[in-house]
Amino acid sequence: MSDIYELLREKLEMMATGYPATATGVEVKILRHLFSEEDADLFLKMESDPRTAGQIALRLGADSAQMAARLEGMARKGLIFRVKEDETTCYLPVPFIVGIYEFQLNNLNKPLLKDFAQYYLAGFGATFHGQKTPHLRSIPINTEIVAGQPIAPYDDAVAIIKSKARISVAECLCRKAVRLSGKGCSHTLETCLQFDTFADYYVENNMARWISTAEALAVLKQSEKEGLVIHILNSQKVEAMCCCCSCCCGMLISLKLFPAPARALKSNYICLFNEILCTQCGICAQRCTVGAFKVKDEKVEFHADRCIGCGLCVTTCPAEALQLAKKPDGSLYKPPPTIYDTYAVMSREKIK
Repeated sequence: MSDIYELLREKLEMMATGYPATATGVEVKILRHLFSEEDADLFLKMESDPRTAGQIALRLGADSAQMAARLEGMARKGLIFRVKEDETTCYLPVPFIVGIYEFQLNNLNKPLLKDFAQYYLAGFGATFHGQKTPHLRSIPINTEIVAGQPIAPYDDAVAIIKSKARISVAECLCRKAVRLSGKGCSHTLETCLQFDTFADYYVENNMARWISTAEALAVLKQSEKEGLVIHILNSQKVEAMCCCCSCCCGMLISLKLFPAPARALKSNYICLFNEILCTQCGICAQRCTVGAFKVKDEKVEFHADRCIGCGLCVTTCPAEALQLAKKPDGSLYKPPPTIYDTYAVMSREKIK
């Protein structure tokens, strides 16, 4: 009989971003750290769609009250997701990223981070951009800088925040992890926003605190000031928003390694560079997180195939030599309705 943790790894491998095997087996070591055998067994038996404890208990022939306690215990440990709607609580399994790993925000420790760093280098990092459908998208830091308005509501960070009924803010997992390892940067730590059901989960698990719309917009403004890239979960509904730095964010760190990051990320925008207006100040090169701008022989060079359409360079160009533009209609990307739909699409792509 196969080891239950290897079976768990195989199930996670088929979910969205995946969970590939490595020669060292460090990925199984991580699962042993997070899951008890009982947790692993129940995760394997769960269906992909949200189900109540009673529905899961009935299907598995288990006691409903005991099942509810087990599921809630796993949700509290960040191993599964909890959804509450109209006084009904449902549970569902989630991928390792975005999901289980992010939900360990309060459980990070040096041994776990050491194992994950090894796993990232050994194979998991390649999954961040290894599929046609990504789990995150980059959107403009400020939609007022986009030429050719209007833009889609799921590409507008301000509109996304204003549309949400419930908002929470948590510490950035990436920056927290790097700081625990003894390194890190000086960027603001509390910058990750969650909305509605994701906010409920984060607050109930003591990973985040409730904030107002005005406070969330202030986080966005501060992120623009600090030069942080806005990444959102790849869906039209947008369940969460990250403010990422290229010194700590695994997504951006791996993206920078690509010869043409623009082809590896779903963004509907690109920077336009007016060389005539450029004064060669080099601020754009300092602001760009993926090296789309470089200063060579005291002259600014723009590499469009590296641009991810975040707009950080545009907001601080003193000569107004930069503009953010929508890509041609035939190149525009429309994300799936919800993150659950995105996960389903990603899983189907892994099977093909």
